[in-house]
Amino acid sequence: MKINTKSLLYGTMILSLANFTVRLLGFVYRVILSRMIGPQGMGLVQLVYPVFQIAITLTVAGIPIAVSRLISEKNVRQDIPGMRRIITTALLMVTAVSTALTLAGLFNLNFIAGSVIKDMRTKGALFILFPNVILIGLGATLKGFFYGGKHIHPPALAEIIEQLMRMTVSVSLIFWLAPGDNYSLAAMLVMLGTVIGELSSLLFLHTRYYRFKKELLIKYQAARSSLADCLHTAGSLRETAAAIAAIALPITSTRLINSLMSAANSVLIPQRLVASGMLRDEAVGLFGILFGMVMPLMFLPFTITNALTVVIIPNLSESLAMKRWKDIQNKTDKAIRLTCYIAFPSIALLTSLGRPIGTLLYKQPLAGTFLIPASWSLLFLALQHTCSGILNGLGRQVRAAMHFMAGSTIQLLCTYFLLANPAIRIWGVIIGFTAASMVVSAANMTAVLKATRMSFKLADWILKPGFAALLMGFTTAAVYKALTVIQAPVLLSLIISALTGFLLFMFCLWAVKALPAPGVLRRRFLS
Repeated sequence: MKINTKSLLYGTMILSLANFTVRLLGFVYRVILSRMIGPQGMGLVQLVYPVFQIAITLTVAGIPIAVSRLISEKNVRQDIPGMRRIITTALLMVTAVSTALTLAGLFNLNFIAGSVIKDMRTKGALFILFPNVILIGLGATLKGFFYGGKHIHPPALAEIIEQLMRMTVSVSLIFWLAPGDNYSLAAMLVMLGTVIGELSSLLFLHTRYYRFKKELLIKYQAARSSLADCLHTAGSLRETAAAIAAIALPITSTRLINSLMSAANSVLIPQRLVASGMLRDEAVGLFGILFGMVMPLMFLPFTITNALTVVIIPNLSESLAMKRWKDIQNKTDKAIRLTCYIAFPSIALLTSLGRPIGTLLYKQPLAGTFLIPASWSLLFLALQHTCSGILNGLGRQVRAAMHFMAGSTIQLLCTYFLLANPAIRIWGVIIGFTAASMVVSAANMTAVLKATRMSFKLADWILKPGFAALLMGFTTAAVYKALTVIQAPVLLSLIISALTGFLLFMFCLWAVKALPAPGVLRRRFLS
């Protein structure tokens, strides 16, 4: 049987482009907003999102992934009634959970705004934003349906539509109504744009889903059935809901822990730095540099690995349903190899150009100082993320959740004990971050190798891209130093040195036969 990984690579490429487009639009949007509503307006907007994010995590973290997995298993068997039963049950579950969370939020607005956020000016924004939980939940579930059927374009386009509508509506309303110093109104208008954006995305997804469902029924006439036929007994509904919950709950727990850990770090890190003898303002400043400047740069490569994780889950579930172990091994190998090909050059780039990048972007030398050692954990983080997606695709989501909880515990302990040490302080965050990612990535990798019956490919996954990245790092640093000697502009020097290093990285991979020749690669992709 011919093993086809074209859909995996193509899906990853499309989602990566969509993610990059959305992030670029989001960056432009934040710049425009910051100039229109000022720092106080932006501050109110940022105060609202953490509370809202917890509600979103409880709603959409696990169910869309469960839908993606289960739909892929039904799709490979052309079980159309089964697919309809899964998506209908999932939509009912998401509607129930999201409605309950929305009502809980709306009935407790005064408590959330006054006691949790501690700013009553956010009450209006919360009132507008909480119903959006329902829209996001329904949209994410439909995206899971399309991912499971390997239809990447609808969810990718939906992401771009949502961002464009959000920008257009928010900016237009703020320009038209001119809230001025009424920052509460400004935050409400921003949230209204968010709701309209999500509604537009949901309507687009629903339209595409309706058309796709009609095409399926025409193609497979024997699968025609009414909603009552799909949910012919209460038992089938319970069984489908149980199957979705078995996949969704561990994943939701992982995402919820991640959200809670972020909240805990926001509170704990400045406190422990103060305990080490630092002033409060200095501690908050270091926290802002590390998590507001360094980490966003660190996670830029995850634009691709996020897309890879989304695509690989239904791909592996489909192969697992058909017991195609060679296919599973091939896709796992491609996913890990692609992850290493992204992580290694990213480490080389951030290590060799970390200081000038930090200075250019933020005018903050400490950003580059922290960026260099923090970037060394990027390989472990990327492998942790990809291997977690592989485990989810193979039905090992409980194992992945346990590993993540262990890593979160390690990071929290390092934060608590190391930051209060005057000799370590903020470096304790980087130490804990690296230690946790090493442990989780090693545990995930071991579980993946065992589940897929594979051996660790040291040469293909580590040695070849590692050697190429090492040469890239030295070359990039040397080219940048030479350009600074002739006093070339900093931005131009960064672009030229980074491009030179990346081309060398690709050439080295080709030289050691880690990449096929361009003609062969083109024929493989288009065949």
